[in-house]
Amino acid sequence: MEKMKNKIKETFLDKNLYIFSMITILFFGVFCIMQYAPDTYSVFATNLTDIVSHFFSCGRIVTGAALYIVRGLLHIGNYGTYLLSYGFAILCTIISLYKLNKLVNQEIKNNVISILISTLIIINPFSIELFVYIEKGIMVLSVLLCVLAVEQIKKFFEGNKKSILLALVLMIVANCCYQGTVGLFVAISLLYIIKYSKNIKEFIVNNVVVALTYGIPAILNFILVRFLFTNERVAGEIVLSESIIKMLQGTKRMLVNTYDLLPKYVFIIVIAILLGFIIYQALKQKISSKKKILEILGAFYVIAGTLFATVAPQILQDTNSIWFVARSSYSMAAIIGLLTMYIFMKTEIHVKMRNAIIVILVAFLLLQFVSFMSFAIDHYVGNYMDKTVTLEINRLISEYEEETGKQITEISIYHDKSIQYSYPELKASGDMNIKAYSADWCVPKIIQLYTGRNLITIENDENLKNEFLQKNWDVFDEEQIVFQDNILHICLY
Repeated sequence: MEKMKNKIKETFLDKNLYIFSMITILFFGVFCIMQYAPDTYSVFATNLTDIVSHFFSCGRIVTGAALYIVRGLLHIGNYGTYLLSYGFAILCTIISLYKLNKLVNQEIKNNVISILISTLIIINPFSIELFVYIEKGIMVLSVLLCVLAVEQIKKFFEGNKKSILLALVLMIVANCCYQGTVGLFVAISLLYIIKYSKNIKEFIVNNVVVALTYGIPAILNFILVRFLFTNERVAGEIVLSESIIKMLQGTKRMLVNTYDLLPKYVFIIVIAILLGFIIYQALKQKISSKKKILEILGAFYVIAGTLFATVAPQILQDTNSIWFVARSSYSMAAIIGLLTMYIFMKTEIHVKMRNAIIVILVAFLLLQFVSFMSFAIDHYVGNYMDKTVTLEINRLISEYEEETGKQITEISIYHDKSIQYSYPELKASGDMNIKAYSADWCVPKIIQLYTGRNLITIENDENLKNEFLQKNWDVFDEEQIVFQDNILHICLY
């Protein structure tokens, strides 16, 4: 008990805890104001049993259970649910940074470099999308569990064989939180595989250990989704040739465009610069040619392994469901921090070169911060515009009901010639910052949330469908709304 008290006291007296708290608030404090993704409207407006079943069907058991406890047992409302999730996400981010920094500090004694590396790995360019969903707290919990699993795998490599069991348990729970982040466990573990492999045999064995610790929980989760709950993403047809093409296209968008979260080529240029540092350092060292080659190959091994852990899970989905977005590519975005850690683990860096690396990394983080703030601001603007459109639709419905004495109970949703997935001049990336009125399934939910109207979705009227397909609106217009008895016909633009 005394040992635990001292540990807690030591943690709260550690200045790094407060440094990471400030960094976390700097990047994600903007989300303290309640915000909505299209999925959020669905979570808040859908029957609790149905939405919990949906999360279970996705293999996200922890998310479904947490939602049931918060909304079903504790009866916490929308705003309270959001604050709980947001606060938990902030807490998990801080702990993830702090725990990872403890590991990095064991390899790199420079505290500034260690803090930079930890930040670049956890708060990487794709981390922002984890914060835009209502289940943000559980999604970031998955990141924390991966860091804790790495801590256990390190202990295993150091001789504590029992720690592998805890690592497996942590990864099983991480998969049941959110599968898109679990590749981070592999990505960080690759550095420890290199460190603790003294020969080829140990290298192979250590790779197998990490692969099984990652793979067994992932396979268990996949079996759960496919055979117990039958999720449509893994129940469809897999056309291997088409899946490979989609994966190659997605990988290019991820590495070159970074899903428009950073300027084009910036991410891959920084990777190339760090690789250049690694090659330069290896060649200038007074070591054998074999060791120089191994050091260079080690960097490419880290990149290839991280890329594989990020991309490979996509092949398990049916071809039509393969979808590369920031939240599911989270582990690949950690590569900047991982390569930096590799540089400082392998060699002694000259002061000038160390300072040059720090400048590059700080500039990268500043660029990332500006991008985060820009996307966050546009996100709230989009939320406001969605609400404005919804209230205007409700006004038109109310006027129709007053004039006719009829009550609108059904909705039919149409598209114009060229539907926009985000509002003009607002930044969007994948599923992030898209309009609520770009997804058919979301429209009844946002109307229900803001107006209390629970409208039943019905099939289209063919004449109206053809008429709407001839139009091409850029803004909301009353002509997009047609009333017919108790039916609201609405055209998305």
